[in-house]
Amino acid sequence: MSDLDSILSVIENPARRQILEALVREPHYPLQLSKELGISQQAVVKHLKVLEENGLVESYTEKSDLKGPQRRKYYPIQTFSVVVDMGPNLFSAELISREQTAEDLVEKEGSQDVSELRDRMKKIEDELDMLNNRREELLAEKEKLLQSARETTSSIPDYMVRKIIHEFILHPDCSMNDIAKMISVRDDIVLDSIREWMSDW
Repeated sequence: MSDLDSILSVIENPARRQILEALVREPHYPLQLSKELGISQQAVVKHLKVLEENGLVESYTEKSDLKGPQRRKYYPIQTFSVVVDMGPNLFSAELISREQTAEDLVEKEGSQDVSELRDRMKKIEDELDMLNNRREELLAEKEKLLQSARETTSSIPDYMVRKIIHEFILHPDCSMNDIAKMISVRDDIVLDSIREWMSDW
C-alpha cells in the first residue's frame, strides 16, 4: 500500500489501530484480540480482513496448543510513517512507507538482556526527541517564510498567479513543469507568471 488516502482510511478506525498495536508486539489470533480489546470476535475478523486486503498484515496457520483445530495468526508487514504538518501558513501530508521483507521479520541479533534493550531504547527515544525538536524549529522557520510569501504576493490581483507563485516558493526543488502539473495549468502560464512577478520585484 502506497496511497496516503488509503492508509488514512484504514487506520482512522480506533479498533484497527488497537489491533495493530497488539500485532506489533507479537502475532495474535482473532480470539486473543477479541479478549484483549473487549470487542466481538466477528468485529475483529472484519477489521483483520480490511487490514489484510490493504496490505498492512498477513496471516499464517498454526496448531492449537490445546489440541484444538488450527488457528490463524496475524502479523504486520508494513513499515510506514504518516507525517502531517499544519499551521496558519502551512499544510502538508506525506506517507513514507517500506514493505518489510521476510529477512526483516527474522530476529538477527538473538536474545538480549531486558535492561540492555531498555537502555538502547532510551538512547533511540532521546535521539528521536532531538530530531523532533530540530524539526519543530525548521517548521517554525518554514511558517515564517510562507507568511512572508503570502504578504509579498497579497497585492497581486490574480488568484491563479498568487497560487503559482506560492507553489514556486513552497517547492524549490520542483521544475516549472512539475509545478504546472501540481496545479493543472500549462507550463508556459507558470513560466510567464513567475517571470512577470519577478520582474516586478
